[in-house]
Amino acid sequence: MMRPHVFIFLLALLPACTGQTDTPPDDCETARAQFDTCVDRHLTTGGDREFEAMWYACIPHSGPRIIKGSWATDFEWNAFFKGRVPTPEEAFSSDHTSTGLSFKSGVEVPAGSKDNARLWELEFVGREETCRIDPDLAPTIFVEETNKSRLLWEGPGFGSGQLVLPKP
Repeated sequence: MMRPHVFIFLLALLPACTGQTDTPPDDCETARAQFDTCVDRHLTTGGDREFEAMWYACIPHSGPRIIKGSWATDFEWNAFFKGRVPTPEEAFSSDHTSTGLSFKSGVEVPAGSKDNARLWELEFVGREETCRIDPDLAPTIFVEETNKSRLLWEGPGFGSGQLVLPKP
């Protein structure tokens, strides 16, 4: 009769034996071909931890690096501008499709409010997508550690019913 702790140990080894890993393939075409299956394997409830696991396993990405830029955030708004500081008008323009940020579990997100739009200057350790799995979706940078954050602008946002930008 197999002892319970031996059985658990063997179950832990099973993924290694099947060759299944939690990292995406380096080849973009292979990653695209496997993407739907990979997503189905990792996303069942749509929770944040599942999204994080899916991102690391299914989307080819760089190693960790220091990234600087500005982040515009509001109710259902997430736009990152790498290496620059846009005006609030540009940061919240409906014509703009920008890279978004996603924060790893346990990483402090800059404080926000329910009704205000905010533009932050950020420096963080993050990983960038190295392949565009779907060209119709904006890319995501995964933030693993925030080094610096500074609020540049804040004003009434979409959550208050109307975004109010500063007068030029």
